[in-house]
Amino acid sequence: MGRSERVEHDVIVVGGGPGGSTAAWRLAVAGARPLVLDAAVFPRVKICAGWVTPAALADLEIDPEKYPLTIQPFTTCTLTFEGTRHETRWRRPASYGILRREFDHYLLERAAASGADVRGGLRVTDVCVRRDAVRVLTAQGEFEAPVVIGAGGHRCPVARALGRISEREEVVVAQESETRLSSDHAATLAPFMDAPELYVEPDLRGYGWYFPKGDWVNVGIGCTGGADGSLPRRREALVDALRACGRLPADLHIAPFKGHAYVVRRQAPRRLGGPRFCLVGDAAGLARDLSGEGIGPAVRSGRLAAEAVLAHFGRGVPLDAYAREVVRLYGRGEPGWFGQRVARLPDTVARAAVRLVLGSGVARRRVVFDTIFGMKEAAQ
Repeated sequence: MGRSERVEHDVIVVGGGPGGSTAAWRLAVAGARPLVLDAAVFPRVKICAGWVTPAALADLEIDPEKYPLTIQPFTTCTLTFEGTRHETRWRRPASYGILRREFDHYLLERAAASGADVRGGLRVTDVCVRRDAVRVLTAQGEFEAPVVIGAGGHRCPVARALGRISEREEVVVAQESETRLSSDHAATLAPFMDAPELYVEPDLRGYGWYFPKGDWVNVGIGCTGGADGSLPRRREALVDALRACGRLPADLHIAPFKGHAYVVRRQAPRRLGGPRFCLVGDAAGLARDLSGEGIGPAVRSGRLAAEAVLAHFGRGVPLDAYAREVVRLYGRGEPGWFGQRVARLPDTVARAAVRLVLGSGVARRRVVFDTIFGMKEAAQ
């Protein structure tokens, strides 16, 4: 390839994760010519709890019973706060556990099979909007198209160039370890492998998790305000607790923890779109507030971005319509009057409110799982 790529593409999608691959898939199915650029070569390691809801699978048009790779349905989840465990059960699966390196590769291959031009190993270094096109620069050359979709995660180059990122935005830092179990360890841990477990931090700044997925287990923790350096301490406390209760046997050597960050749409939201661009998923800061669940919003926003681009090409509808739809679904990203006052509650009052919600089966299901995590049992 030369310094400038002149092959005709309608849309450049920067990032091949669930949001980007979904957008590219929907565009290609509709007859557009999307180009997907990603710095990684898939399948790539992607440490993630891998929590996928029935709604996300429906948006992806994936039947979990026919998905050919690792997937584990969950009809139970436990929440622990201040030493008290609360169990919630559903009649049908309310979430599924997947391995991101498999899942993301599967979605990207589907986009390619539908007609998307997928190119890995190309790190985007800059994005420039011109009067009639967007230029995307990589170390291996340049690409142009009428529209660009930013789907490159928290540090997406499209978001950096066009998203008006504020220093005030709320960043969550997390560390996770994903370990494959031997047959002996899988047998030992069998009593704990049927349901994910969540551990709310005492100061309510985050939570830890123990997430089984077939013969794998994912352990991690995330919190806001990570600049105070408390994340390693929180991680060690979680691991010690899991060792003590037998969920991580002493002779189980877990994989090294890896860190990542993402933005929640709590304050100083990113610009979601403009005349020639849309941001989706973590690039737009759409991970669910409080839970950090990001696959569902990434997939939904990927579909919405594809629909907006097709409407823009076909009927001249401005891409601003995409931003309005995201705001309708996920809010303005700035706290209103009620939210501002809730944020000012004394810690003792906030903890009492959490105990009250977790102690009620109905409130726990509707507030925590339905609203915060987006978990609702699969339709029959």
